[in-house]
Amino acid sequence: MKYLIVIILLFIIFSLGSAMFYLVKGQGKSQNTVRFLTVRVALSVVLFLFIILAAKMGWIEPNQPVFMKP
Repeated sequence: MKYLIVIILLFIIFSLGSAMFYLVKGQGKSQNTVRFLTVRVALSVVLFLFIILAAKMGWIEPNQPVFMKP
């Protein structure tokens, strides 16, 4: 489960880097910048919803903050 989350995070970083590349290369006039930023936002939303679902289903367990431990 952790590996899936890390892989999705790497795709998000790759998409952000690709958007930056096309922004610099096309001086902001390229549709590729918009496309890669849209992919990044969509992946971020999917990852967020997946983490919530995985926590509700018991696939992952959130860590308890240090100040709340007995």
